[in-house]
Amino acid sequence: MSVAALDTHPVPSCVHGLHALLDTVPTAAWDGLDPAEVRRLLAEIGRAEARLSAHKMAAARVLEKARRAAANGDGPRPGTGTSTGATISIDFGGDRSGADALVNTAERIEEQTTLTEAALAAGEITMKQADILSRALAKLPEDVTSEQRLMCEKTLLKDAQKLTLKDLRRRAARITETYRKTVDEVDADEDELLRKKEEAARAKTSFSMWDNNDGTVTGRFTLPEAQGAMLKTALDALAAPHQKVGTVNAATGQMDEVGFGQTYPQRLGHAFATLVEHLPADSLPSNGGVSAVVTVNLDLDTLMGGVKAAGLSDGTRISAGEARRLACSAQLVPMVLNGSPLPLDLGSANRYFNRSSRRAMEKRDGGCTTPGCDRDARWTEAHHLNPYAISKTTDIRDGALLCSFHHHRAHEQSWIGRINPDDEHVEWKTPGSETWQRNTRWRP
Repeated sequence: MSVAALDTHPVPSCVHGLHALLDTVPTAAWDGLDPAEVRRLLAEIGRAEARLSAHKMAAARVLEKARRAAANGDGPRPGTGTSTGATISIDFGGDRSGADALVNTAERIEEQTTLTEAALAAGEITMKQADILSRALAKLPEDVTSEQRLMCEKTLLKDAQKLTLKDLRRRAARITETYRKTVDEVDADEDELLRKKEEAARAKTSFSMWDNNDGTVTGRFTLPEAQGAMLKTALDALAAPHQKVGTVNAATGQMDEVGFGQTYPQRLGHAFATLVEHLPADSLPSNGGVSAVVTVNLDLDTLMGGVKAAGLSDGTRISAGEARRLACSAQLVPMVLNGSPLPLDLGSANRYFNRSSRRAMEKRDGGCTTPGCDRDARWTEAHHLNPYAISKTTDIRDGALLCSFHHHRAHEQSWIGRINPDDEHVEWKTPGSETWQRNTRWRP
C-alpha cells in the first residue's frame, strides 16, 4: 500500500484523529465535573475502550496471519519478535503475556463466534465478556448445529448485559438449555464440562516454596477451584476483620494490639500460619515410615524458661519462646534434652489435652482467655499454665485456651496465668500489671 493510500485509509486516519482529540483534553479537566457526570462519562470511556479492543484484536489477527504466511515463505515477517505476541509487546508496553492473550482471544472469537466481535466493536460488551462468550462457545458439545450455536451466542450476549462476570461464567456452563429438550440433558452437558475443567485443573495444580534466608519462606501454588474456595473460606474465618485480637488498655478501654498485621494480606498470611499449625499431623500419611510429626528439640533449661534456642526436626532454628509455644501444641512433639544427644523426655500426642479436655476448656473459656480478645474457641490452642516439665500433668485445671497471637505473647513475655479458685475461670497477669485480669465475654 502506497503512502498516498495510507493517507486516505480509514484506520490510520482514525488512530491519528484519536491522538489529536485526546491532546485537546488534559486529565486535570476532570476535576471540574460533577461526580454523577464523571460516573456517566467513565462508563462511556469503558464502552470506547471495548470498541478499541475490537480493533486491537483485528490488528492482532492481521499480524498473526502475516507471521504464519512468512513462516510458509509467502511474505515478509511483520516484526522482530519470536511470535506475534512478542512483537506487539516489544512495540509498546512490554506485556508479553497480555499480548499473547490478545492474539489467542482474537483467533478464538473469529473461529467460535458470529456476533460477538460486532457487539464488542459497538461497545455493547467488554473484552472480558467477549472472552467468556468465545470460551463457552468453544466448549459446546460436538453435536451442536450452527443454528444452535448461534442461538447460544445470542442468549449469552443478552445475558452479558445484566450479569456479573462470575455469573456469566456460571450461566455459560448451562447454555445448552437454550436448545436441549430436557433438563437431564443440560445437567449431563454441565457435568461433562465441569469434569473436563476439573481434570485440567488437576493437571495445573502445583506447589513450590523456598527459603528467603531471613526467617521467612515464600511459596507459590495453584489449586483446583473447589480446594481454593475451601482454603479461602478457612483463612477468611481466621482473618475476619470483625475479630478483635489484642489487649484492652485499662485507661483508654481501647485495643492496644491489633494482631500481627493490619492489612488484609498480612491477616491472611498469619491466618495461613495458624492453619498450618492446626494440621492434624497424626492423621497425615507417613514419609518413608516416619510419621509427619515435627519434633521440637530443646534443652530442659529452655523448657523451664531459659533463653537457649531450640531446633525443629529438619534443623530449623527457633527462639526459646517460640519453642515453648510450639511445645504446647499436640501437633508437635517436644524432645527434651539435658546436654546429651539422648532425650530426657520424648513427648507424645497422648500426653497433651485430648479431645474431651479440649471440649471442656472450650465450654469453660468460650475462646481465647486474654482480656479483650474475642477470638472464638475454634481457633485457639491449649496452653499449660504451668509447664508440663514441672507439673507432669495434663489437666484442664492447669490449662487455658489462647489464640495463636496471644499464645506467642504469653511465651515471649512470660505471662503468669491461674485458675481463679472461686469461679474456676482463667486469669492473667501480663507484664507491668500486678492485678489478675480475665476475659469478660458473656457466658450463658
